[in-house]
Amino acid sequence: MGGINIYDVIVVGTGAGGSTVAKDLSVKGRNVLILEKGTKCSDGSYVKHMKNKKIVLKNNLSDRDKKKYEFLTYPLDLTNIEEIGGTTTASIGNACFSCSGCYTNSIMQQFEDKNLDIFEELLEASGELNVTYFPKKLWGHSTKMIAQAGEELGYIVEPMPKFINFEKCRLCGKCVNGCLFDAKWDATNFVSEALEYGAELISDFNVFEILHENGQVKGIVGIDKNNEKHIFYSKKVIVSAGALNTPIILKNSGIKNVGSQIFFDIFTTIGGYLKDANLKNELLMGVKAEFGPYFLSPHYSMQLLPLIKKKGISASDKDVIGLMLKFADTCIGTIDGNGNIEKTLTKMDIDLIKDGYGKAIDILLMMGVDEDSIVATSLKGAHPGGTAAVGEVVNNDFETEIKGLYVCDASVIPEAPGRPPILTIVAIAKKVAKIVDSNI
Repeated sequence: MGGINIYDVIVVGTGAGGSTVAKDLSVKGRNVLILEKGTKCSDGSYVKHMKNKKIVLKNNLSDRDKKKYEFLTYPLDLTNIEEIGGTTTASIGNACFSCSGCYTNSIMQQFEDKNLDIFEELLEASGELNVTYFPKKLWGHSTKMIAQAGEELGYIVEPMPKFINFEKCRLCGKCVNGCLFDAKWDATNFVSEALEYGAELISDFNVFEILHENGQVKGIVGIDKNNEKHIFYSKKVIVSAGALNTPIILKNSGIKNVGSQIFFDIFTTIGGYLKDANLKNELLMGVKAEFGPYFLSPHYSMQLLPLIKKKGISASDKDVIGLMLKFADTCIGTIDGNGNIEKTLTKMDIDLIKDGYGKAIDILLMMGVDEDSIVATSLKGAHPGGTAAVGEVVNNDFETEIKGLYVCDASVIPEAPGRPPILTIVAIAKKVAKIVDSNI
């Protein structure tokens, strides 16, 4: 390794954004170097590689709310994967289009408000990921019961769009481990394609600063697995290290206004005891019910069973059924140059949780779940973003104040979408690839 070669493009990170832009530029014949902090893990093992950070949320909960919604008093669990493919490897394959039909402040609407259009790229991304809706004939027993209960309560329950090949899918419910049957798309597919077209990949490499001179990008500085420092030079640099790592790299490089409005797309899983529900072994989040800033979807969490047992109820994991409540949290939070996070749970956030929690319980009770068994997991965040937002840190070309330095991950999304963002991030990356290719 060294700084002899001057690359056309250096891509930092191999999640949804980095893998896509690396693939698209390699296909165009560009000389691409991909730098990844992690390594390649084997399918079926990704849960073991999840990193977890506990965030104490500031809030103004009343004593009554603390008692009734005890789960809101626990630290938030923030998870991510720093390996080739990023968090896509442990996704459940959800391909939400983030359009205003589900939520008025969707990503598409946020971009439209800034005169930024990625509709063409979203269609391209949907085609390349082979997005399709979860066929009703494949719904499992619990998914069917949840859908029926929701509809009986007057909610619109619809199939979840997925980037899963259902001809290969075994409906095993183990998507978060990484698909063993090559049924689910993840970013490692695009990394492999980039390498086939001539891109170079260096893993176990930690980029900590972007080199620039007179406002123009020059390359990157980082360390390898042996803790040796290396410099690589490039005409363009695209940072796609994720919303937790990207702001640290940008701050180290002197970029202003970074990390000032972080969101997590917070969720909790509300569940209880239902004999032989067996949700754990179904394809999770196969359907959804939309309620503007939040939605409900079938979800199994390992936290549910011990919480149910703590109530004195004898149950096995086959007797657990649950609903994910995911909502668009307000962007009141910061991340500093050391990765330290401060985050506030606002009254608006709490009101959304209360509303969704009530609807989830109504669905569970309609299905026959024992009311005394109902519990909720601690709040979680798996889709952090907002740390290098369009209009704050990057412009409508996703370029920073440093000419030739771009960002294309969830960092650039201004506000929480409350929806799985992978498909939209792929679309953003395709847009960035076109912009960069035309400017090399």
